[in-house]
Amino acid sequence: METKFQINKDQLSQLERLTQNLTTDQLVWVKEYLSENIDKKKESEASLEIASEISSERITILFGTHSGHSKEIAMDFQDKLLSLGFDAKIQGLDFYTKTDLEKEKYLFLIVSTHGEGEAPIQAEEFYEYVHDSKAPKLTDTNYAVLALGNKTYKKYCQTGIDFDQRFTELGAKAILPVETSDVAYEEVAEQWMTKVLDKLKNLFPNASKSAFVGSTASTKKKFNRTNPYYAEVLDKVRITTPNSEKEIYHVEIALADSGIQYQAGDSIGILPNNPIDLVDLLIDKLEDDPERMLSLGEKEVSLFRALQNKLEITVLNREVLEKYNAIVHNKELELLLNNEIELENYLHGADAYDLLEDYKGEITSDQFLSTLRVLYARLYSIASGPKSNPEEVHITIASVRYNRKKRDRNGACSSYISDEIKVGDHIPIYIEKNEAFRLPDDESKPLIMVGAGTGVAPYRGFLQEREQNCTKGKSWLFFGNQRLTEDFLYQTEWQKLLKKGILQKLDLAFSRDQEEKDYVQHRLKEKGKEIFQWLENDAHFYICGDKNNMAKGVQTCLLDIIRKEGGMSIEKAEEYVKKMKKEKRLLLDIY
Repeated sequence: METKFQINKDQLSQLERLTQNLTTDQLVWVKEYLSENIDKKKESEASLEIASEISSERITILFGTHSGHSKEIAMDFQDKLLSLGFDAKIQGLDFYTKTDLEKEKYLFLIVSTHGEGEAPIQAEEFYEYVHDSKAPKLTDTNYAVLALGNKTYKKYCQTGIDFDQRFTELGAKAILPVETSDVAYEEVAEQWMTKVLDKLKNLFPNASKSAFVGSTASTKKKFNRTNPYYAEVLDKVRITTPNSEKEIYHVEIALADSGIQYQAGDSIGILPNNPIDLVDLLIDKLEDDPERMLSLGEKEVSLFRALQNKLEITVLNREVLEKYNAIVHNKELELLLNNEIELENYLHGADAYDLLEDYKGEITSDQFLSTLRVLYARLYSIASGPKSNPEEVHITIASVRYNRKKRDRNGACSSYISDEIKVGDHIPIYIEKNEAFRLPDDESKPLIMVGAGTGVAPYRGFLQEREQNCTKGKSWLFFGNQRLTEDFLYQTEWQKLLKKGILQKLDLAFSRDQEEKDYVQHRLKEKGKEIFQWLENDAHFYICGDKNNMAKGVQTCLLDIIRKEGGMSIEKAEEYVKKMKKEKRLLLDIY
């Protein structure tokens, strides 16, 4: 006998056997169960149909990164797009097939700017390609750019701005104006992604209806500058002598049970408290009540707390001065803002109290607070290896103390750690990934590591990792500081590593131990021939320290060594250095 149901006789027999002994109530339950699953199946089929329609237009996300932030945002953005059913491809600019560019219909670029307006190494070739006169027309391309940068540099976010301008020149259509972000990029990035998704939902109305199964979005909350982990301080030891002009501490911080992981070369971000004496000075100057409650973002906080750990008061930048002068209209400040050299000199060491004192004008307490930036985290190179210290992270901190205009000044984070924090206290931290400062994947490759002062910190982590991995690759450390007997950071550790054969060579420069100052650059020049031999054997060359003096001097010295020992012209030596950067054999962690 035939049935009108779309099942065969065997399936019908199985169904009858399963249901013949069920009660009426049980049959009702089965009916509801089947009905619910039928609805789910229909929804799933409809969702897949919608997803198929949406994914017919491929979306490409490109990232160019120095430390890894752009990549992190790009991956998060891809997750959001996949969850809406889009066919979203992600690619680093160094691996992107440039001839595909003119075929892109929807292109989203997330790119950082390195230093003073430079494209990150990962983006250099693509940058040159799109700026070439032979670059393809992009008349069928819709795009948006998120530019990351640092407002302490004049050419803030310049790489992203350049890409945006060039895409427009090539005929591409911007679905959003270029978005720029300072070091605290998370909120801006989230807002940018939301805006882009809203635009795409308008173009593809079915996107919001899709519950695409392929989403890889993680629900796990990460620790970052907006959601720090409160970690216990396990140890804090001064590692310069009491007679030293430098006050440097080795600090050990617990990570147990936090789930936080790091790699040698990463940095740790610490959210500090501002110096109390500066907070008190500002409140007195503003003639305000420290307990007065005010709105800061979405929260109500007291004036004292806002100045203590919410707003940036120890350092200024051009944007703060411009906002301030838009209120007070001070002619002298206007002249300063129009003189780049004088402005740079003023910003080097001036704080929020100086601004009120030096450039007076009518301004209320709330108006003044509105000119200040959000307090940003201070980053410190990690001085430990995760295999040696899986539940701890170590850092090396130099206290910043100086006198300006007959007033003692203190760095926000360094004084917070050295003066306020005791062993057993908890501090807000997060790990700042730094993909641009990593050990080579091939552990047999030689390392040449150059650092002055606390710039030696990451090399402690590197060598701890090499010791744990029983690495056979050679290591050579150049270290400089002021005085041998007072400032030789981690001296006994380097000596032990030399004895074990983990560290093959150690060259030192102590600038104040003789009449004529002696720096790491002098040691490099003396060993130029051997350094070049190491470079020819694929050595990785690392520089960590002050970007304005030490790092520039070392890079100039390296170029000169390559030119001299390689018998090259200056142009050929520059090409050699450029090749090292591209191969990730010249790596910088500078600040």
